[in-house]
Amino acid sequence: MSQPVFEIVNSILDIWKIAVQAIMFLVLWTAAFRGKKGKRDGIAAVLFILANIGIGFLPCTAWVRYGVSAFAIMGYAGICYKKQIGKAVFVMLAFYNLHCLSFLIANSIYMKITGVMMKSLDAMQESYMQQVYQCLSVGMAVSVLFYTALYVAMAVIFHSLIKGEAVMAWQDIILLSILNFVGSMIANVVNGLLIVRINTDAFVLFDEKPDLLWKVPMIAVLIFAGEAALIYFWQRYRILLAERQKHFVEEQQVKAMKKRLEEAENFYGSIRKVRHEMKNHMANIKGLAGAGEYGEIEDYIRRMDETMQELEYKYVTGNAVTDVIINDKCRRAEKAGIRFDADFRYGGEIPVFDMGIILNNLLDNAIEACEKLETGKGFIRLSLKRKKQFLLLEVENSFDGAVPISKCSPLPPTTKQSILPRIITEHGIGLENVRDIAERYFGGVNIKVKGDVFHVTVMLQQGGGGGR
Repeated sequence: MSQPVFEIVNSILDIWKIAVQAIMFLVLWTAAFRGKKGKRDGIAAVLFILANIGIGFLPCTAWVRYGVSAFAIMGYAGICYKKQIGKAVFVMLAFYNLHCLSFLIANSIYMKITGVMMKSLDAMQESYMQQVYQCLSVGMAVSVLFYTALYVAMAVIFHSLIKGEAVMAWQDIILLSILNFVGSMIANVVNGLLIVRINTDAFVLFDEKPDLLWKVPMIAVLIFAGEAALIYFWQRYRILLAERQKHFVEEQQVKAMKKRLEEAENFYGSIRKVRHEMKNHMANIKGLAGAGEYGEIEDYIRRMDETMQELEYKYVTGNAVTDVIINDKCRRAEKAGIRFDADFRYGGEIPVFDMGIILNNLLDNAIEACEKLETGKGFIRLSLKRKKQFLLLEVENSFDGAVPISKCSPLPPTTKQSILPRIITEHGIGLENVRDIAERYFGGVNIKVKGDVFHVTVMLQQGGGGGR
């Protein structure tokens, strides 16, 4: 093989590696940004390939090409993923780490193959240089194949591990990127020591230290295994935190429902007490009338009226628990200057415990949204409708227009800060619980935003499963 042919083969293999890198970058990118701008990311990958190939023909070192590529990708992320630039940094570092680890292993294979083949050559033959170029070409081709296979395998494993977290805090990015950075640095150090010129001689690392031919690939494998394990346990940690948070919220909701049940029991106990004492009240009034104490009668009746008003509900729903919940939310709303209107008649079609959780969550969210507005501008409308075998619970409220609906999630992102440390949620756990309950009754949650009005519809099937 002549030198020009060798250079052509070398260029083809370089282009192949660039194409593999671009495809693997897209694999990692889509793993981290699942459900995002897929078509636009595809265009970015094509531009990444073309830019790398173009730069590859320029007389510059590889780190320049990688630096320009990283700058371009960060610019793209800054434009399209402003709030997730940290995740883009993680993807870029993971991409370079997988490239470096694949290079370390493939380069050891290349050095071993070419070393064996070169030993069989006779330097005295006229075709020695052609045979050298042929050996180098074979070694490079085999190493590129191994590089491709290793890179694909590592990227696929990463793709399966990365669950497309909506939010990655910078501390998470730093934690997950430590081994990525270490792997890249080790590859750079080894690459710099492969051949070192010393005056007229050359220090060839693998010739002087042949045991490194298997130690370096082993280090690369261990670094990759460590990074994969780190990501796996980090994902498990986040799942456990989310479950802990959800359990905490459910526990709080159970406590709230128990409190509502106690309030309902106390309320109806008070009514029974008043009814029981009504005979005594009438006897007292007759006694005062007989004594001619008409002023005392007026004062006595006024105190009775105040007691009765305390026991009077503005909305009677047909169930003690929903009576307490809706009237309690009504009083809270009116106290904050929020108009509250309810058209709600509950016949026990689903367990009152589940209905109570839905009402508590939706009405609390509505009140909190209205409290951000000027006094008198907020309103809440609650209704319960029946269509065939379905219940449609609707809550409509005004808000400040600052709650976006994500295309990737049926629920809006939360604006609340968690009281539990190190927990980041994509959306309010309360709405998530409402959705879970709706799904148990073969229904769902539909959210619409029109201007400054937020509308939630919860559909429940009467007689649905309801199993926990």
